[in-house]
Amino acid sequence: MILQENLKKRLNMQDKSKLQLSEKSEQRKPRWQNSLFLFLFLSAFLFSFFAFRVIRGRENNSPSSVTNSVSETPKPKFVLDNSPVSSTLTPTPSPTQRPLSFDEMNKLFGPCVRLPVLMYHHIQSKESAREDHQTSLTVYTDYFEGQMKYLSDKGYKVISMSDLVNFFDSGVEIPKNSVLLTFDDAYEDFYLNAYPILQKFNFKATVFVPTGLVSNAGYLTWDEMDSMKDLVLFANHTWSHKNVKSNISQVEYEISTADSQLKDHLFNSPKIFAYPYGINSLQAEKYLNSLGYKAAFTTRHGNILCKGQRLDLPRIRIVNAPLSSYGF
Repeated sequence: MILQENLKKRLNMQDKSKLQLSEKSEQRKPRWQNSLFLFLFLSAFLFSFFAFRVIRGRENNSPSSVTNSVSETPKPKFVLDNSPVSSTLTPTPSPTQRPLSFDEMNKLFGPCVRLPVLMYHHIQSKESAREDHQTSLTVYTDYFEGQMKYLSDKGYKVISMSDLVNFFDSGVEIPKNSVLLTFDDAYEDFYLNAYPILQKFNFKATVFVPTGLVSNAGYLTWDEMDSMKDLVLFANHTWSHKNVKSNISQVEYEISTADSQLKDHLFNSPKIFAYPYGINSLQAEKYLNSLGYKAAFTTRHGNILCKGQRLDLPRIRIVNAPLSSYGF
């Protein structure tokens, strides 16, 4: 009896174990099925995605897609301008004027002559020039002597203003390799330094005198000028070194006063003039012509002197450099 009950209990326990195992298997079964379903879903999605990309790429590379892309490019727009054309043309810039040749000058203003007119101011030592702040207008005495020696050694002929006037008035030929020497402002250092060197080489010169400054400190006196008249022509440079572009009454006073003072001291024959600061004017030229002036000089650079420009003549400013550097 007891054996039967134990057997019955063991059978019941085995049935319970089987039942629990079946329940566990039933519980595991949905999880496995869910995983399989998720795997299949993801695989289908990825396959569809890559298939779509491949098909889309082929469509983009097809001729029809290129054609569509080109056709969608905006075309340029052309606007018709119906505004009237201006009758006024834009002026073309003028070319830089070149200097006239000797032949051209001769045709326009002739007769002409190639004649360098050398222009000086102070002749003094380097120390004096620096002390008086006059270096910009000074040729040092030793340089000046070297320049005069160069002219002498090279066979240049230093002529007078009378020779130039005779060329203008009578056509008297000026020898080749001729030069004129001019000195502006009548500084006393001309008497002290330049004149002895001119005497040494027997060179003639012209000094342009602002007569109102004569006998002032640093300027020539009338007696000094008189002692040099054998080689030097003293000519008009106005009375007070006045710019002749001022009003006509001042211009006439400046020129006529200097003209009278030079005449009183028996200077300035023939009548020659140099414009202060090198600046001329038409009114000054007309007045000089009315007084019988034969030539007038600017500071404009050049060496072609023409009869038709006799009251507007160029010169060559000389500095502390060999004359060979000027083409002599």
